[in-house]
Amino acid sequence: MKRTAIILITIITTAMAMAQNQQLIYPETYIETSLDAATLKTMSKNFSIDKVTRNADGTFNTRIYLSYKDFDNFLSLNIPFTTAPRSRAYVQMAHNYAQMTTDWNRYPTYSTYTAMMDTFRTRYPQLCDIDTILDDTPTHHKILVAHISNNLNDREGKPSVFYTSSIHGDEVVGYYMMLRLIDYLLTNYNTDTFVTELINSTDIWICPLHNPDGTYYSGDNILNESPTSIRSNRHGVDLNRSFPWVGNPAKENEDEPEVQAMMAFLQSHNFTLAANFHGGDEVFNYPWDFWTSYEHSHADADWWYLMGRKFADTCHNYSPYYMRFTGDNGVTEGGDWYVITGSMQDWHNWYLGTRHVTIEVSSDKVVASNRLPNYWNYISHSLLNFIAEAGNGVHGTVTDSLTGEPLEALIHIANHDLDHSYVETTLPYGDYHRPIKGGQYAITYSANGYLPKTITTQVADGERLVQNVQLTKTVGIEDYESRLATYPNPAKDFVTVELHGTEIGSITLYDIQGRSRVTYRAQTESFTIDLSTIPAGIYILHIKVADGQDIFRKLTRL
Repeated sequence: MKRTAIILITIITTAMAMAQNQQLIYPETYIETSLDAATLKTMSKNFSIDKVTRNADGTFNTRIYLSYKDFDNFLSLNIPFTTAPRSRAYVQMAHNYAQMTTDWNRYPTYSTYTAMMDTFRTRYPQLCDIDTILDDTPTHHKILVAHISNNLNDREGKPSVFYTSSIHGDEVVGYYMMLRLIDYLLTNYNTDTFVTELINSTDIWICPLHNPDGTYYSGDNILNESPTSIRSNRHGVDLNRSFPWVGNPAKENEDEPEVQAMMAFLQSHNFTLAANFHGGDEVFNYPWDFWTSYEHSHADADWWYLMGRKFADTCHNYSPYYMRFTGDNGVTEGGDWYVITGSMQDWHNWYLGTRHVTIEVSSDKVVASNRLPNYWNYISHSLLNFIAEAGNGVHGTVTDSLTGEPLEALIHIANHDLDHSYVETTLPYGDYHRPIKGGQYAITYSANGYLPKTITTQVADGERLVQNVQLTKTVGIEDYESRLATYPNPAKDFVTVELHGTEIGSITLYDIQGRSRVTYRAQTESFTIDLSTIPAGIYILHIKVADGQDIFRKLTRL
């Protein structure tokens, strides 16, 4: 027994020494260990968990990424580990557009990538434009996004979809997929009926490479598995653990330029659907990453599972072995796989209300170049079909009943929506797009200064229902609206209502189902409401002015 212990200590010490030596050589280290469920959950909040598989005894084989910043902190925990084996995939690089697109069996150099994006724009000027999310990363790369539409200058009230890949720089199969998807959409427009309808009915945005500094860490003409390419950005930061998260609106590394630029870009668009693509496994990973489904399910968990099943099952039609072995046959709720904090997916869902999913597209972070066309065949139909899902569910416009002017309105589903899962209209069309699982729903439409309207609707899976709504303006409040302020909004514990120059008679707080929660008699120009006992959610403030006029304001309680 003592001899076994001595051998084990020797192995662990050797592994730690090897890892410490690696720290001097590599910008990051991958280690492998086995953890129980509680330790795994704790570790995932402090380190970047990279790959998790469950053992028969209930423990989890875990791969952990350690940047040079995290390495000493991990060693101080005295957890036994081994260093993950480092391998190199067979990689051929395309040094020009023709090399890349002739057989689609190479990865692009950085200059080839930027040339491809420029060529898409110049060859298809009516269908494609290239925008810049970040003009200059720390090592002077660009984060680019292709905008694809039959009308680049006018969204025309269509749903918008965003795809992005390789937030982890050494996970590059999705990078290849996104470039090929852009090419496929553009070259098949007006020859393929499905593609043509997709571009005509959807505003599509595709960012092939979110972390160019990580991908081209060793130089602009080569990429491969770590340490040639690296998971983190140039500062050693895991970008997919750096977004503000639901438990804490501030995140330690959210000031990283790639994070700030992506947040600003996403905030400037009202995307209906979004997906980010990773490597290292094969699974459709839907929200939330921060909670398990037992702790806190997404309001649209049933819809998410349906989308995942469609995505994975379509892949199975083209390969019986692809996207099979993680989660429920290729589909998992994020936290049920393993919990993380600071993911782009959770931030986009929680703060902006977009349906954003994480999709792992290859069990290897880098697959051999000659195998890339096989992976495209496995997944390309699912990539196209998921874009089309933006057109299903409930859609329409919300307008003023007298003038027909489009309104900024909130669309909320009673006894269903929570955690910002509601949607809002987008100007200048006042259009809304609400993918949802089939069923019957009471949908409430509300806008500041208008009487809310609730409509009970039957929705079918995989179908589109158009429901245009007109709201009636409350009479005689134009002057009051300009003088009314409610702040902060969203609010946490308190909200103040001010009506400059006029006395407020009373304030009633209604929940989104129209039920009165509390009424205050203000008799003043300014009144502060205590929200500390009110559950988080969407509410309507009914403000009755002293002369009898009524004003309605939406309030979000965090």
